[in-house]
Amino acid sequence: MEKTLRLGDILAYYHVRLNAPHLPTPWKIGLLVEEYFNNIHPLRCFAFIHRPSFLQKLDKDVSKRSRNNALLHIICALGGQFYALAYSETVSPVPSKFVLSAGSEWAKVAQRLILETLDTVRNENLMAAVLLHDYAVRMGNFANAFMLSGLITRMAQALQINLEYNTDLLCQNNDYGPSATAKESRRRLMWSCYVMDSLVGSGVDQLTLVDEKDMKIQLPCNERNFMQQIPCFTETLQPGNWLKFIPGELDIGTLLPNMGIMAHFIRHISIRKRVLRYIKHLDEAMVPWNPNSEFATLDADCRAWYESLPASLQFTPDAIYIRKDSSQLGALCVLHCAHYQTVCDLYRLGAPALYKLRAAFDFPPEQQGFLSHLQQILFDAARTLATIVGETCRHGTRMLSDSWLPTITYDSCRIMVYHLTQILDPRLEDTKSITMETLPLLQSNIHALRLMGNLNGISNSLCSAAETMLDRSGIGSEVVAQNSVPDDPYQSIDGAEHASESVPGTPVQSAPDYVLNPLSIFRMARKSIPERHAPEKAATASAPNSARPESNADADPPSTGSTNHVQIPNAVTNEPESCQASLEELQTVFMSDLGWAWQPADTAVGSGIETAGLLPWAGGYSTTQAEPWLPVFPFPQQT
Repeated sequence: MEKTLRLGDILAYYHVRLNAPHLPTPWKIGLLVEEYFNNIHPLRCFAFIHRPSFLQKLDKDVSKRSRNNALLHIICALGGQFYALAYSETVSPVPSKFVLSAGSEWAKVAQRLILETLDTVRNENLMAAVLLHDYAVRMGNFANAFMLSGLITRMAQALQINLEYNTDLLCQNNDYGPSATAKESRRRLMWSCYVMDSLVGSGVDQLTLVDEKDMKIQLPCNERNFMQQIPCFTETLQPGNWLKFIPGELDIGTLLPNMGIMAHFIRHISIRKRVLRYIKHLDEAMVPWNPNSEFATLDADCRAWYESLPASLQFTPDAIYIRKDSSQLGALCVLHCAHYQTVCDLYRLGAPALYKLRAAFDFPPEQQGFLSHLQQILFDAARTLATIVGETCRHGTRMLSDSWLPTITYDSCRIMVYHLTQILDPRLEDTKSITMETLPLLQSNIHALRLMGNLNGISNSLCSAAETMLDRSGIGSEVVAQNSVPDDPYQSIDGAEHASESVPGTPVQSAPDYVLNPLSIFRMARKSIPERHAPEKAATASAPNSARPESNADADPPSTGSTNHVQIPNAVTNEPESCQASLEELQTVFMSDLGWAWQPADTAVGSGIETAGLLPWAGGYSTTQAEPWLPVFPFPQQT
């Protein structure tokens, strides 16, 4: 009751207070900051602010700091959204667009302050920029988010926080260097920049600015040690490795317990980065059924990472309630969703018609069993994603507040619909039962996307697209038939026209647009740039000689929907027309609704830089070199 009254006190004048150009009174700033720490701080790698120290400093001089403090402004902007959400849930319902717009003026002030002080690079401004980047993604302002990502990596370079401040990690010499808390904070901030860069880059070298070899710091410690200001040693990005200058007599068995959910998430992101790069360079890869292939290695790494999770980080009922009590359920959800999303990205080899794969493999007759295995794992991972999101959703909308979740949830829907309508044989008795078991998962995903619309600008569009996709698919009706897989499920009419154009004398160029998911930050950012360059059509790399079909060896682009890739029984393709739309029609529906389409090449890949990543930074120390569990939860009836 007390919290409701406090919320009412702030939100009774909703349009005036939360959309005002200036921050509210110090007491109300405290409430917004508290909401930020309870909801945004635990997610992904945003926990780089030491909460007790920040609150202590805020209490002392909030009036002096509030006007020209970018970090405080973006914290209040993010916290304001959750206050508006709480008001909508407990006092009086308000439209999702009003929840999203809460604090928008403060976010504008934060960005203005960051840009005005570019020549004064400080950790605090970098923190504000990282949070502002996530805010831009949350609001659907992808062009702003993309530009901020470049600014963030440059600020990190200038601060050199990719290096440990000194070798005294346990802060035994208090007269030299910052405190243990400040060191851990800067360390966490750098890892946050690494995660952001990896997600923006999506496995494309041209778009990736942070290289793992330059990350010469240990992983973040667990939240308990950070909160209680306890210095400790942890491992580096590579499992089993630690910084060279750590004393040799150290008991290495103490390192793993010092690492928490953030450290495990970072390690997964490093695997995901390799998976996405592999998918975008299939022309250089061995056939996936080779036991020594890149696919086999990445698959083993994904499984090894998942099996390394301690019991406290597994998605079990006990862990769910424990993490919920510590405001970390959202982070636990994203940790597991990231894993299964990466599994989907790796196993998309079995569904080239669903994804825009360059140099898609041709599976010969003797590898049809392997192809079926890929397709089944892809389907199982998508269903598991829906299960995790649905169970998390039961505990409240704010648990689904990570800005990555809408894309993950939508992709889960696409994979399930594709498998039910294009892979399963409708003549088999099990098909109907599998369809009926999967339908609640699709409905649960749509319900979650609808709720996410309060905290993420793109969720409502994705929810509408998913609903239309499910409706047009015919899933849930008496007859769900299959149709032929289209040649190019993403190609719009406009895109096809541009792809056929050729400018004499212009060299064929390839661009990141061509290999990225339409929902990637770069692709979404490009959509809002009116003067983007559009050279001749993209040149598509061919599959390896051992894998590509002879008839398509020189095709440009490859026919990713060929029935050589996905086996469709003749009896099925000859089925009469039914209420189920083909995949091409489905894609047309949700692409036309949202304006997404695969574009021809828009920029040249070549940049003149021979190696990707950050330029070598002076100083520092080198580091030493050296079947997924599926949770099962009952799904309540959707109303």
